[in-house]
Amino acid sequence: MSRSKKAPHPLFTGKTIRIAFVVVLVSILLAAAGCGSSGERSKILNVGVLLGSGGLGDKSFNDSAYSGLLEAQRKFNIRFETVNTVNKETDIKVLRSFVQNKYDLVIAIGFEHMETVQAVAQEFPQGRFAAIDFEAAGGNVASVVFREHEGDFLMGVLAAMMTRTKVVGVIGGADIPAIRRIISGFKQGVAYQDKTVTVWSDLAGSFSDPQAGLTLALSRYGQGTDIIHNAASKTGLGIIEAARQTGKLTTGTSGDQRYMAPGNVVGNRPKRVDTAVLTMVEAIKDGTFKSGVRSLGLKENGLSLGPFDEALVTRAMSDRLEDLRQKIVKGDIIVQAE
Repeated sequence: MSRSKKAPHPLFTGKTIRIAFVVVLVSILLAAAGCGSSGERSKILNVGVLLGSGGLGDKSFNDSAYSGLLEAQRKFNIRFETVNTVNKETDIKVLRSFVQNKYDLVIAIGFEHMETVQAVAQEFPQGRFAAIDFEAAGGNVASVVFREHEGDFLMGVLAAMMTRTKVVGVIGGADIPAIRRIISGFKQGVAYQDKTVTVWSDLAGSFSDPQAGLTLALSRYGQGTDIIHNAASKTGLGIIEAARQTGKLTTGTSGDQRYMAPGNVVGNRPKRVDTAVLTMVEAIKDGTFKSGVRSLGLKENGLSLGPFDEALVTRAMSDRLEDLRQKIVKGDIIVQAE
Protein backbone atom coordinates (compact mmCIF):
# COMPACT_ATOMS: atom_id res chain seq x y z
CA MET A 1 0.00 0.00 0.00
CA SER A 2 1.47 3.23 -1.07
CA ARG A 3 1.84 6.02 1.45
CA SER A 4 0.32 9.32 0.36
CA LYS A 5 2.68 12.33 0.37
CA LYS A 6 1.74 14.89 3.06
CA ALA A 7 0.93 18.31 1.60
CA PRO A 8 2.96 21.20 3.01
CA HIS A 9 1.26 23.56 5.48
CA PRO A 10 -0.07 26.64 3.64
CA LEU A 11 2.13 28.91 5.71
CA PHE A 12 5.24 27.19 4.48
CA THR A 13 4.84 27.03 0.76
CA GLY A 14 7.76 28.30 -1.28
CA LYS A 15 5.75 31.31 -2.30
CA THR A 16 4.75 32.27 1.22
CA ILE A 17 8.31 31.78 2.47
CA ARG A 18 9.57 34.23 -0.16
CA ILE A 19 6.84 36.74 0.77
CA ALA A 20 7.65 36.42 4.46
CA PHE A 21 11.32 36.99 3.74
CA VAL A 22 10.56 40.16 1.79
CA VAL A 23 8.28 41.45 4.57
CA VAL A 24 10.93 40.83 7.21
CA LEU A 25 13.62 42.44 5.08
CA VAL A 26 11.49 45.53 4.45
CA SER A 27 10.70 45.77 8.16
CA ILE A 28 14.38 45.65 9.03
CA LEU A 29 15.20 48.34 6.48
CA LEU A 30 12.38 50.58 7.70
CA ALA A 31 13.48 50.12 11.29
CA ALA A 32 17.02 51.02 10.36
CA ALA A 33 15.83 54.08 8.48
CA GLY A 34 13.69 55.07 11.44
CA CYS A 35 16.65 54.78 13.77
CA GLY A 36 18.66 56.97 11.43
CA SER A 37 15.97 59.67 11.41
CA SER A 38 15.69 59.55 15.17
CA GLY A 39 19.44 59.78 15.43
CA GLU A 40 19.45 62.87 13.24
CA ARG A 41 16.70 64.44 15.30
CA SER A 42 18.50 63.71 18.54
CA LYS A 43 21.96 64.71 17.31
CA ILE A 44 23.76 66.65 19.97
CA LEU A 45 24.97 70.01 18.69
CA ASN A 46 28.32 71.34 19.84
CA VAL A 47 28.50 75.08 20.41
CA GLY A 48 31.69 77.01 21.18
CA VAL A 49 31.45 80.46 22.73
CA LEU A 50 34.10 83.16 23.01
CA LEU A 51 32.94 85.44 25.80
CA GLY A 52 33.21 89.21 25.86
CA SER A 53 35.26 91.39 28.20
CA GLY A 54 34.35 90.81 31.82
CA GLY A 55 33.64 87.11 31.38
CA LEU A 56 31.21 85.08 33.41
CA GLY A 57 30.18 86.61 36.71
CA ASP A 58 29.68 90.08 35.25
CA LYS A 59 26.00 89.94 36.31
CA SER A 60 25.41 91.43 32.89
CA PHE A 61 26.19 90.75 29.25
CA ASN A 62 28.11 87.47 29.47
CA ASP A 63 25.90 86.04 32.18
CA SER A 64 22.90 86.71 29.95
CA ALA A 65 24.59 84.84 27.11
CA TYR A 66 25.25 81.94 29.48
CA SER A 67 21.58 81.85 30.44
CA GLY A 68 20.76 81.52 26.75
CA LEU A 69 23.16 78.60 26.45
CA LEU A 70 21.57 76.84 29.41
CA GLU A 71 18.13 77.32 27.88
CA ALA A 72 19.41 75.99 24.54
CA GLN A 73 20.87 72.99 26.35
CA ARG A 74 17.50 72.30 27.97
CA LYS A 75 15.51 72.72 24.75
CA PHE A 76 17.86 71.37 22.10
CA ASN A 77 20.20 69.00 23.94
CA ILE A 78 23.40 70.88 23.06
CA ARG A 79 26.89 70.67 24.45
CA PHE A 80 28.68 73.98 24.85
CA GLU A 81 32.02 75.35 25.90
CA THR A 82 32.76 78.93 26.95
CA VAL A 83 36.21 80.53 26.79
CA ASN A 84 37.24 83.90 28.21
CA THR A 85 38.76 86.44 25.87
CA VAL A 86 42.52 87.03 26.29
CA ASN A 87 43.89 88.90 23.29
CA LYS A 88 43.37 88.86 19.55
CA GLU A 89 46.06 86.24 18.83
CA THR A 90 44.78 83.84 21.49
CA ASP A 91 41.14 84.45 20.58
CA ILE A 92 41.84 83.54 16.94
CA LYS A 93 43.36 80.25 18.12
CA VAL A 94 40.24 79.58 20.20
CA LEU A 95 37.89 80.11 17.25
CA ARG A 96 40.10 78.01 14.98
CA SER A 97 40.06 75.20 17.53
CA PHE A 98 36.26 75.24 17.68
CA VAL A 99 35.97 74.90 13.88
CA GLN A 100 38.72 72.29 13.60
CA ASN A 101 36.97 70.22 16.25
CA LYS A 102 33.77 70.24 14.17
CA TYR A 103 31.69 72.48 16.42
CA ASP A 104 28.32 73.10 14.79
CA LEU A 105 28.20 76.77 15.78
CA VAL A 106 30.83 79.23 16.96
CA ILE A 107 29.55 82.26 18.86
CA ALA A 108 31.50 85.40 19.72
CA ILE A 109 30.09 87.83 22.27
CA GLY A 110 31.00 91.51 22.02
CA PHE A 111 32.27 94.13 19.61
CA GLU A 112 35.94 93.49 20.43
CA HIS A 113 35.75 90.22 18.46
CA MET A 114 34.75 91.72 15.10
CA GLU A 115 38.14 91.40 13.38
CA THR A 116 38.77 88.01 14.99
CA VAL A 117 35.49 86.54 13.73
CA GLN A 118 35.93 87.93 10.23
CA ALA A 119 39.45 86.53 9.96
CA VAL A 120 38.57 83.01 11.11
CA ALA A 121 35.28 82.91 9.19
CA GLN A 122 37.17 83.69 5.99
CA GLU A 123 39.78 81.06 6.81
CA PHE A 124 37.15 78.38 7.46
CA PRO A 125 34.22 78.91 5.06
CA GLN A 126 32.70 75.60 6.17
CA GLY A 127 32.26 76.92 9.72
CA ARG A 128 29.17 78.73 10.95
CA PHE A 129 29.61 81.78 13.14
CA ALA A 130 27.29 84.00 15.18
CA ALA A 131 28.39 87.53 16.06
CA ILE A 132 26.40 88.78 19.03
CA ASP A 133 26.18 92.55 19.55
CA PHE A 134 28.27 93.48 16.53
CA GLU A 135 28.27 93.23 12.76
CA ALA A 136 30.82 90.98 11.08
CA ALA A 137 31.19 90.41 7.36
CA GLY A 138 31.16 86.93 5.85
CA GLY A 139 28.91 84.55 3.98
CA ASN A 140 28.99 82.17 6.95
CA VAL A 141 28.44 84.78 9.68
CA ALA A 142 25.09 85.72 11.21
CA SER A 143 25.19 88.96 13.20
CA VAL A 144 22.72 90.03 15.87
CA VAL A 145 22.74 93.68 16.90
CA PHE A 146 20.43 95.64 19.17
CA ARG A 147 18.75 99.02 18.91
CA GLU A 148 19.79 99.86 22.46
CA HIS A 149 18.92 103.53 22.02
CA GLU A 150 15.20 102.70 22.00
CA GLY A 151 15.31 101.17 25.48
CA ASP A 152 17.76 103.68 26.89
CA PHE A 153 15.54 106.52 25.71
CA LEU A 154 12.99 105.17 28.19
CA MET A 155 15.61 104.90 30.93
CA GLY A 156 16.49 108.53 30.29
CA VAL A 157 12.83 109.46 30.67
CA LEU A 158 12.73 107.54 33.96
CA ALA A 159 15.86 109.27 35.27
CA ALA A 160 14.39 112.68 34.40
CA MET A 161 11.20 111.80 36.28
CA MET A 162 13.07 110.58 39.36
CA THR A 163 15.95 113.03 39.80
CA ARG A 164 15.76 115.54 42.63
CA THR A 165 19.05 117.32 41.98
CA LYS A 166 18.28 117.71 38.25
CA VAL A 167 21.67 116.15 37.43
CA VAL A 168 21.89 112.65 35.97
CA GLY A 169 24.46 110.79 33.92
CA VAL A 170 25.52 107.62 32.15
CA ILE A 171 28.79 105.68 32.42
CA GLY A 172 29.79 103.38 29.55
CA GLY A 173 32.57 100.82 29.53
CA ALA A 174 34.36 101.85 26.33
CA ASP A 175 33.84 103.81 23.13
CA ILE A 176 32.09 101.26 20.89
CA PRO A 177 28.95 101.60 18.73
CA ALA A 178 26.63 99.95 21.26
CA ILE A 179 27.72 102.31 24.03
CA ARG A 180 27.36 105.32 21.76
CA ARG A 181 23.79 104.21 21.01
CA ILE A 182 23.06 103.79 24.73
CA ILE A 183 24.39 107.24 25.60
CA SER A 184 22.52 108.83 22.70
CA GLY A 185 19.23 107.20 23.61
CA PHE A 186 19.57 108.07 27.29
CA LYS A 187 20.29 111.73 26.57
CA GLN A 188 17.36 111.96 24.15
CA GLY A 189 15.04 110.46 26.75
CA VAL A 190 16.13 112.88 29.46
CA ALA A 191 15.60 115.86 27.15
CA TYR A 192 12.24 114.52 25.94
CA GLN A 193 10.97 114.34 29.50
CA ASP A 194 12.58 117.41 31.06
CA LYS A 195 14.90 119.79 29.24
CA THR A 196 15.93 121.42 32.52
CA VAL A 197 17.78 118.29 33.67
CA THR A 198 21.54 118.28 33.12
CA VAL A 199 22.87 115.01 31.69
CA TRP A 200 26.53 114.03 31.33
CA SER A 201 28.31 110.94 29.99
CA ASP A 202 31.62 109.26 30.87
CA LEU A 203 33.60 106.27 29.63
CA ALA A 204 35.36 104.09 32.21
CA GLY A 205 37.79 102.71 29.62
CA SER A 206 37.02 99.07 30.46
CA PHE A 207 34.17 96.62 30.80
CA SER A 208 35.99 94.53 33.40
CA ASP A 209 37.28 96.94 36.07
CA PRO A 210 34.84 97.42 39.00
CA GLN A 211 37.33 99.66 40.79
CA ALA A 212 37.33 102.09 37.85
CA GLY A 213 33.54 102.13 37.95
CA LEU A 214 33.53 102.76 41.70
CA THR A 215 36.01 105.64 41.52
CA LEU A 216 34.26 107.35 38.60
CA ALA A 217 30.78 106.97 40.08
CA LEU A 218 31.81 108.20 43.52
CA SER A 219 33.25 111.30 41.88
CA ARG A 220 30.06 112.01 39.94
CA TYR A 221 27.79 111.37 42.91
CA GLY A 222 29.96 113.75 44.91
CA GLN A 223 29.37 116.45 42.30
CA GLY A 224 25.59 116.41 42.76
CA THR A 225 24.44 113.60 40.49
CA ASP A 226 21.72 111.50 42.08
CA ILE A 227 21.09 108.92 39.30
CA ILE A 228 23.71 107.15 37.16
CA HIS A 229 22.76 104.91 34.25
CA ASN A 230 25.16 101.96 34.23
CA ALA A 231 26.32 100.65 30.82
CA ALA A 232 29.66 99.18 31.83
CA SER A 233 29.18 95.40 32.30
CA LYS A 234 31.50 94.13 35.08
CA THR A 235 32.90 97.63 35.58
CA GLY A 236 29.33 98.56 36.48
CA LEU A 237 29.54 96.48 39.66
CA GLY A 238 31.61 99.38 41.01
CA ILE A 239 28.88 101.84 40.03
CA ILE A 240 26.36 99.82 42.02
CA GLU A 241 28.70 99.80 45.02
CA ALA A 242 29.11 103.57 44.74
CA ALA A 243 25.32 104.00 44.76
CA ARG A 244 25.13 101.82 47.87
CA GLN A 245 27.86 103.76 49.67
CA THR A 246 26.39 107.17 48.89
CA GLY A 247 22.71 106.31 49.16
CA LYS A 248 22.18 107.47 45.56
CA LEU A 249 20.45 105.67 42.69
CA THR A 250 21.53 103.72 39.63
CA THR A 251 19.79 102.13 36.67
CA GLY A 252 21.37 99.69 34.26
CA THR A 253 21.46 97.81 30.99
CA SER A 254 21.80 94.27 32.35
CA GLY A 255 19.63 91.72 34.11
CA ASP A 256 17.87 92.28 37.42
CA GLN A 257 20.54 93.61 39.80
CA ARG A 258 18.27 95.05 42.50
CA TYR A 259 19.41 92.42 45.00
CA MET A 260 22.96 93.79 44.89
CA ALA A 261 21.98 97.09 46.50
CA PRO A 262 18.32 97.10 47.54
CA GLY A 263 16.90 100.60 47.55
CA ASN A 264 19.73 101.92 45.36
CA VAL A 265 19.30 99.91 42.16
CA VAL A 266 16.11 101.23 40.57
CA GLY A 267 15.91 98.58 37.85
CA ASN A 268 17.43 97.73 34.51
CA ARG A 269 16.87 97.68 30.78
CA PRO A 270 18.39 94.31 29.88
CA LYS A 271 19.55 93.54 26.38
CA ARG A 272 18.26 90.06 25.57
CA VAL A 273 21.59 88.46 24.75
CA ASP A 274 20.09 85.19 25.96
CA THR A 275 17.40 85.45 23.30
CA ALA A 276 20.00 86.16 20.61
CA VAL A 277 22.06 83.11 21.60
CA LEU A 278 19.01 80.86 21.76
CA THR A 279 17.83 82.08 18.35
CA MET A 280 21.17 81.30 16.72
CA VAL A 281 21.31 77.79 18.20
CA GLU A 282 17.73 77.14 17.10
CA ALA A 283 18.60 78.21 13.55
CA ILE A 284 21.39 75.62 13.46
CA LYS A 285 19.07 72.96 14.89
CA ASP A 286 16.32 73.73 12.37
CA GLY A 287 18.62 74.16 9.40
CA THR A 288 17.54 77.78 8.93
CA PHE A 289 20.88 79.44 9.71
CA LYS A 290 21.52 82.39 7.39
CA SER A 291 24.28 84.94 7.15
CA GLY A 292 23.53 88.64 7.43
CA VAL A 293 22.49 91.10 10.11
CA ARG A 294 19.44 90.89 12.35
CA SER A 295 18.45 93.97 14.38
CA LEU A 296 16.49 93.59 17.61
CA GLY A 297 14.72 96.43 19.39
CA LEU A 298 11.61 96.99 21.46
CA LYS A 299 9.34 95.74 18.70
CA GLU A 300 11.16 92.39 18.46
CA ASN A 301 11.46 92.04 22.25
CA GLY A 302 15.22 92.28 21.92
CA LEU A 303 15.15 94.67 24.88
CA SER A 304 13.29 94.36 28.17
CA LEU A 305 12.23 97.03 30.61
CA GLY A 306 12.45 96.39 34.35
CA PRO A 307 11.54 94.95 36.71
CA PHE A 308 11.74 98.08 38.82
CA ASP A 309 11.83 98.75 42.54
CA GLU A 310 8.17 99.55 43.16
CA ALA A 311 9.09 101.61 46.23
CA LEU A 312 10.96 103.97 43.90
CA VAL A 313 9.09 103.80 40.59
CA THR A 314 5.46 104.88 40.92
CA ARG A 315 2.55 103.55 38.91
CA ALA A 316 2.34 106.87 37.08
CA MET A 317 5.99 106.55 36.05
CA SER A 318 5.44 102.99 34.82
CA ASP A 319 2.39 104.07 32.83
CA ARG A 320 4.38 106.87 31.25
CA LEU A 321 7.13 104.47 30.20
CA GLU A 322 4.65 102.00 28.74
CA ASP A 323 2.91 104.74 26.76
CA LEU A 324 6.22 105.88 25.28
CA ARG A 325 7.32 102.29 24.64
CA GLN A 326 4.22 101.69 22.53
CA LYS A 327 4.82 104.91 20.60
CA ILE A 328 8.38 103.80 19.77
CA VAL A 329 7.16 100.37 18.67
CA LYS A 330 4.51 101.98 16.43
CA GLY A 331 7.01 104.45 14.99
CA ASP A 332 5.34 107.51 16.48
CA ILE A 333 8.60 108.33 18.27
CA ILE A 334 11.88 107.84 16.38
CA VAL A 335 14.94 107.55 18.60
CA GLN A 336 18.17 108.40 16.83
CA ALA A 337 21.01 105.89 17.10
CA GLU A 338 23.66 108.59 17.57
